[in-house]
Amino acid sequence: MSETKKSVVEEIVNKAKIAELSDEEKELIALEKQSKELEVQLKQQQLEAAKLEQEERKFHIKDLKARLAERELTEKQRANDLAQRAAGFRQEEANDKFRWNFCTHKKGGNVSPTDMKVLHFGGNKEQYAVLKHMMINGDIWVLCLRCGKTWKPPVETSFFFDEKGQNCAPQDGKFDKVKFEKAQFEYMQAVNFNTNNSMSASVQCRFTTFDPQSGKNVDATDVYRENVRDTTLR
Repeated sequence: MSETKKSVVEEIVNKAKIAELSDEEKELIALEKQSKELEVQLKQQQLEAAKLEQEERKFHIKDLKARLAERELTEKQRANDLAQRAAGFRQEEANDKFRWNFCTHKKGGNVSPTDMKVLHFGGNKEQYAVLKHMMINGDIWVLCLRCGKTWKPPVETSFFFDEKGQNCAPQDGKFDKVKFEKAQFEYMQAVNFNTNNSMSASVQCRFTTFDPQSGKNVDATDVYRENVRDTTLR
């Protein structure tokens, strides 16, 4: 018997069997068939949902990569900006040191549109073009009105250097006594610069701190100097 005839015979037999079933049994068979159809639909929906979730994850990953790339670009730009600022500060410091080394810090001299060196390198008179100011702790600070250099009592913590000669924190370097004493000498010279400018002054204060060992208040001028060590009169 061919497959086609066999299939037709099976269908006729099944229909005959169904015809012999009761209404309740027929309803149960219909419900079972409907249940299978619903199960198939559910699996199809689950498969579709899985595909959509996969697509959503792809877009989420794409967005995340874009945000990370943007953040990386921002960090690089920020690093470049900081590097440029640092280079600018170093160049400015180098320019200041150049002017300070060549400035006479004195009054006098002639200025012309074609020669303005006096404004940056000082004059040739005996009087110094400096401003002196007594700070609130009694220290005298000196400012050159030509090159802008400020002299003030040096602080030891500013004279620690690493192996490369770079200024560093005390715990990371070694104290350079020679440079410290040189700074002290230059400061005393500046305080004694001969000038007919009048020294200004702040209201005088006394700085103390409690010493737990002695149980007394002791002088804390060094603490004040430490806090203003990076300050100038410019």
